[in-house]
Amino acid sequence: MQKKLWASVVIFIALMSLLVSLPLLVACGGEEEPPVVIEPSPTPTPAPPSEPAGFDAVQAAVSQYLTSGSTWNIKTEDLFLLLNDDDKSNDPFIISVRKPEDYAKGHIPGAVNIAFGDIARNGTLNALPRDKKIVAYCYTGHSGSQATAILGTQGFDVLNLLHGMSSWTKNTEVAPNRFTPEKRQDFAFETTPNQASETYAYPTMDKTVRAAAQAYTSPKNISSEDLFMLLNDDDAGNDPFIISLRSSEDYAKGHIPGAVNIGFTALAQKDTLAKLPPDRPIVVYCYTGHTGSQATALLNVLGYDATNLLFGMCSWTQNTEVGPKCFDNETASMDYDFELTPNVFVPKEEPVTPPAEEPVSPPEEALVMAGDTCATCHSNQALLMKVASPEGEEKSEETSGEG
Repeated sequence: MQKKLWASVVIFIALMSLLVSLPLLVACGGEEEPPVVIEPSPTPTPAPPSEPAGFDAVQAAVSQYLTSGSTWNIKTEDLFLLLNDDDKSNDPFIISVRKPEDYAKGHIPGAVNIAFGDIARNGTLNALPRDKKIVAYCYTGHSGSQATAILGTQGFDVLNLLHGMSSWTKNTEVAPNRFTPEKRQDFAFETTPNQASETYAYPTMDKTVRAAAQAYTSPKNISSEDLFMLLNDDDAGNDPFIISLRSSEDYAKGHIPGAVNIGFTALAQKDTLAKLPPDRPIVVYCYTGHTGSQATALLNVLGYDATNLLFGMCSWTQNTEVGPKCFDNETASMDYDFELTPNVFVPKEEPVTPPAEEPVSPPEEALVMAGDTCATCHSNQALLMKVASPEGEEKSEETSGEG
């Protein structure tokens, strides 16, 4: 019986050795294969922590921007000095949000052209510098202000160029659409203060701060003529809720009929927002349209339907006591050089994070290593025994020898 058992073992070992040798014998007939290096699978880049979403998260970001201590605007003279002080380290990154054809006619030296609708795109935000100041500009300061507010909610150190390209050059071909005295209307104003007495629920939203900014793809402005028509068409149902952001002293001198006075830095406070109707158009105005533009963008990010009054109170009245600080082409417009050569801006799209893979168990030790020859297997008794009796194989129970 013992002889039969040993005979079976020998036959089994011989068969297994033959099976192992077949592929090796084939390999022996050709050129020697190079060593196979098995690299460990790269660990997938973990997904970034999810950004908080909802009205509270967006409100917190807007409020932080408004209370950051920013001056929000930069004068043309100050920007010119920064660019011409022989110190490149303090040069800001300059963005023109004007139309490509107007950018081609002339732009501030070094400026790149980014469409307003692309300002909050992931590729744009990834490529903009976070270690230096950014200056945004447009034609008159309105779209530049709204772009500035959008970037400000994303954590950038950004300023708007006061009066835009109109303040950089007197060339009306390069800087059209500027404010002129002819754009001042002579509409009635009132001095009686108005209070926002009703309270409302906040807008419902599930967006992150970035998604809310990306949803605002076009600046929103209204002319004083169109606003006047809304207020005087005998249809109170389409009257907007009007916010004056000017100082309380100037508000008292005269304001658009029905307007309430709210300070700019207090705009995003929750008790202030609770007094703004989420289901009614809002018109915001200041002196010249810059602060009103920033407020407009911020309110839209918060979920309100807000529009800026073009050129602010300067476009509503010819009374310079009630509407001061208006753009003066003789004193506020410089004659600085501009350039025609375009500066290329390359968005940086986010890398695609590979999907999470199932964990892979480390491979067992190979029976045959790269570089082994046929003789390796046939002369390695331990290897042959391992092939004949692999780990985990069930062994037959011993018999009594009677069958």
